Amino acid sequence: PGGAMTALEATEDEVRPLLTPGTALAAVNGPHSVVVSGDPTEISRITAHFTTLGRRTRPLTVSHAFHSPHMDPILAEFHHIATGITFHTPRIPIVSTLTGHLATPGQLTTPDYWTRHIRETVRYHHAVQTL
Repeated sequence: PGGAMTALEATEDEVRPLLTPGTALAAVNGPHSVVVSGDPTEISRITAHFTTLGRRTRPLTVSHAFHSPHMDPILAEFHHIATGITFHTPRIPIVSTLTGHLATPGQLTTPDYWTRHIRETVRYHHAVQTL
């Protein structure tokens, strides 16, 4: 199964205690806007928790549970393929949505960085704050 993703009206701190090994915080889009990703049953449980609190929830139409443990099986192959790509240092400053900070000159030019991006939390809110 591809897994599930849901946008929640919640903070990162509210969601973290509800995560299980098959789930992850996929994105932090705003101070009260996050996306969870992972096993459909567990994502439904987390969604129900916030629905009960009267919070807005929105299941996302996705093929896979991106930025979650569901991506682990493809990481090695993705990394291997990425090693064959010629990356170039950006000519303008770029804020990383992986870290939420200004990227260092060589950071965006490694297969490791892009492999991490598949699996780790997208920190869009932090990146916008950095701007």
